[in-house]
Amino acid sequence: MIQPLNEHISVELKAPHEFAWLSDFGQVFCVFDHLISGNLCFGVQNRNEKLFIKYAGAQTLMYAGQARHAVDRLKRSAELYTQLKYPALNPLQGWFEQKHGFGLVFPWFEGYALAPMEVHHQSLLQLPLASRLAMFDRLMDLIVQASRQDVLAAGLALQHILIDFTKQAVLLSSLSEFARLPFSTPYPKLPGSPWFTPPEGYQVGQALDDTCNVYVLGALAFVFFSLPNQRVFTAWQAGRQLYDLATWALQEDREERIQEAAQFQRQWRATVLQMQGL
Repeated sequence: MIQPLNEHISVELKAPHEFAWLSDFGQVFCVFDHLISGNLCFGVQNRNEKLFIKYAGAQTLMYAGQARHAVDRLKRSAELYTQLKYPALNPLQGWFEQKHGFGLVFPWFEGYALAPMEVHHQSLLQLPLASRLAMFDRLMDLIVQASRQDVLAAGLALQHILIDFTKQAVLLSSLSEFARLPFSTPYPKLPGSPWFTPPEGYQVGQALDDTCNVYVLGALAFVFFSLPNQRVFTAWQAGRQLYDLATWALQEDREERIQEAAQFQRQWRATVLQMQGL
């Protein structure tokens, strides 16, 4: 069903939902309603600022679960946003509860997601190598900070990586599926894009550890420094040493990977410092 929010914007849902509360934040100028997470996301503008609101509780079109589970997951993520404050993570400005839902409020970020439109990923790869190294380093540092607090960087997808091409800035827009360790692979798999999911993320009941975060860092490196969907050296754009480090992080046997995200970061940064012409 189509439910109007104002004269210009509508939301597509499985069932009607109350959205009168949106007017408390301003005028909705965009909505993302085809997410598989069970969340709705709104761009809202008022006299002072633009906001990004992430809301759970409605029966969204592409979500196969129950709305209350999406609400619980979003509530848990609010704690992590507070815990993992970092420049590469959209800062949580506040949260609110409604009778049938829960929402998080963030500042609006003027950027483009790397998916589903591949053109934005291609635009990223056209930026200077030094700029991409700096953006990757910010995301890497966020994941290392999560690792140090025993948090698993689960649920990542290219849709969550936003790039401001004017400022050459990067932002992670969602950590709704990040999980506190100890944690085991849920049924049917670890949440997130297959690109970022290690083999053990498909083994239901498998205990997970920091080598999963290492795998995520390796996969992320190929997003920033390789042609889309390729993990071969001929598609790589950042030198043999960094390629070898990224592929080491992606070993299928986690015992063969670098064992800690912080160790990956140290070796990556040491290698970058030795690179010429940056």
